Amino acid sequence: MRSLLPLAFLLASCSTAQEVRLPDLIPLPAQYQLDKGTLDLGCPWKVEVSNERYRPLAELIEQEIAPLHPSSDVNCLVPMTIAMQVITPDTLLPPEWYALGVMTDGIVISATTEAGLFRGSRTLVQLLEQGRETGTLPCLSITDWPRFPWRGMHLDACRHFWSVEFTKKYIDLLARYKMNSFHWHLTEDQGWRIEIKKYPKLTEVGAWRKGSQVGPYARLEHDTIPYGGFYTQEQIREVVAYAQARHINVVPEIEMPGHAMAALAAYPRLGCTGGPYEVQRGWGVFEDVFCAGNDSVFTVLEDVLTEVMALFPSEMIHIGGDECPKEAWKACAKCQARMKSEGLKDEHELQSYFIQRIEQFVNSKGRKLIGWDEILEGGLAPNAAVMSWRGTEGGIAAARSGHYAVMSPGSHCYFDHYQGDPANEPLAFGGYTTVQKVYSYEPIPSELKPEEQKYILGAQGNVWTEYILTPEHVEYMAVPRMLALAEVLWTPKEKRDEADFLRRLTVEFSMLQEMKVNSSHSLYQATILSTQGPTPGVIKVSILTSSGGKIVTRPWEGSPWLAYVHPFLIDGDYRVEARTENDPALGPVSARSFHFNKATARPITISIPPNERYNEGGAFTLVDGITAQEKRVSTEWLGWKEGVTITVDLGSVQDVRTVSIGALNETHSWIHLPERVDFSTSTDGKTFVPVGSSEVNAGPGRNAFSLGKVGKARYLRITVKHIGKIPEGLPGAGNPAWLFLDEIEVR
Repeated sequence: MRSLLPLAFLLASCSTAQEVRLPDLIPLPAQYQLDKGTLDLGCPWKVEVSNERYRPLAELIEQEIAPLHPSSDVNCLVPMTIAMQVITPDTLLPPEWYALGVMTDGIVISATTEAGLFRGSRTLVQLLEQGRETGTLPCLSITDWPRFPWRGMHLDACRHFWSVEFTKKYIDLLARYKMNSFHWHLTEDQGWRIEIKKYPKLTEVGAWRKGSQVGPYARLEHDTIPYGGFYTQEQIREVVAYAQARHINVVPEIEMPGHAMAALAAYPRLGCTGGPYEVQRGWGVFEDVFCAGNDSVFTVLEDVLTEVMALFPSEMIHIGGDECPKEAWKACAKCQARMKSEGLKDEHELQSYFIQRIEQFVNSKGRKLIGWDEILEGGLAPNAAVMSWRGTEGGIAAARSGHYAVMSPGSHCYFDHYQGDPANEPLAFGGYTTVQKVYSYEPIPSELKPEEQKYILGAQGNVWTEYILTPEHVEYMAVPRMLALAEVLWTPKEKRDEADFLRRLTVEFSMLQEMKVNSSHSLYQATILSTQGPTPGVIKVSILTSSGGKIVTRPWEGSPWLAYVHPFLIDGDYRVEARTENDPALGPVSARSFHFNKATARPITISIPPNERYNEGGAFTLVDGITAQEKRVSTEWLGWKEGVTITVDLGSVQDVRTVSIGALNETHSWIHLPERVDFSTSTDGKTFVPVGSSEVNAGPGRNAFSLGKVGKARYLRITVKHIGKIPEGLPGAGNPAWLFLDEIEVR
């Protein structure tokens, strides 16, 4: 066969090319076409390289594809050759560019770098997997390269700890879908996970906590089971080498100035008060941080980073920089003295001083600093890059100032959020991010000018593990959303097609199952929606699916499944279950219970619309017969940053015994109860008479603001008074508080 082909092959494989559908690859290649003919896979396979320096890569690929050979009785004189060659192109091509050709007598992968060869081998693996059943592959040519240079996934090893074996499996998943960056979150309030030889207490003390927070955050419940673990430096080297062999860069994160409680517990002198401190059992943000006025803090952190940089060849070193409370600095004489000596006007500039001082050290070692978008506060370090998580604003600000940015907004890239109906999902942090929403993400903000867009390096998916206790759960939360993001970052924007991606994903699920990856099938869930019916007091129930499968329903568990034909109406308590029939795994059944009261599905008006981030369903959400539960997502609550007045028309003058409205108390998420709720009634909708108030009840989670003995009324008016800015000493102090409201009940 032709083992080494000229560059002309790379640009156009055969003159007989026809534009037809490619085998089902994820991510979709940039350019491809199918040619006439097929390749018989029945002969033994042999991987050849154009240079022996690439022999280790060839051996890795041979190990991977050996199990994929189809069973065959073919008697072959010579093996089928898979030729891999690095070429010197006539034009400047992206570093990960590759070309792959399947011909009747073999396969050729060509690239300008070894990284390009490896990316091409990922396509080869998927092709051979799909060729097992028929024992053949169609002749084809692919010319491929990534859209973005940073295509990443993150893994939090601090809230919960992951073995070296599982970490390698996670890296394998990144490699399969042509991602090239693994962001390893190694230090936190809840655990220090990396051995530092010069400071052994960081792992002797900081790697272990006395227990862990359990259940929904609002309960603030903890167990007393000791928990911990850390990676030795030898294990770190092992993981880094494993990733390097797969051309994945491992970016370590060492958190500072905040999220430092594990380090402070090990060395109390690094804090503003000197302790005592302890490794935290619970989640959230904690007031104690590294002391910015203590020079020995910088000495220790520079020593730590020296050992870290000796383990990680990554050009970028992540130093966190997020969620750093300033209260400890305000009360610290050393920090205040630092501000005075450096001419810093506030604690935000003190944080900038901290970051810039660390950056100078990192730069002196030939590396670059990257941090979460809070490092913009007080002025961005001269050479730093920004990882934008609080929306797109941080990335936009960085790009406009000539700094590189990696986009990782919580809205699309936080894979600790729910991905299906929370009633069917394991407990998660909150939020609601479906695989389709991830696929819809566009990393380059529309606000950027063409000359600014070059500073957007790419994007990253984040897996925070407060509520993730097992490797199987990590996989469930990351897959298939990781695949959607991988295609967003690799495939040209104009070639992306959600329906086609979901079709290819259906094929890929069988391979994920074979690889023993516990992927989520939440995208197949039926979505049960409720809207206002044609008349007051009536709800229209619709059942939708984004996967295109047939929907079946039943009124209760154990009853026969019936085909869903069209929306239906209900005017009393009702329960419905639904599922789609195209789910390969026949995943969880969606269920919804409706409980009616005098206000359910009655006309409702609100003085101010909810914030656009928390306005799914509009005002009807407050009277839809569904009471929001502990698994908070944006589809269950309406959210404001100000007070609101709500009016409900009961339809006729009635005796009202009680009226109530639900409100959420999750201060760690900046969600606060109202200052108070006032109730008034009317019989004509014009003149309203106050009938009482309900004061704040400071319990965690969902609270009901209620009033009894209301009297006769047709119209009920509920005035919810906002608390204003978040009080000092609480997360988000000084920012407008969120007000979350849900179901109104009238009895």
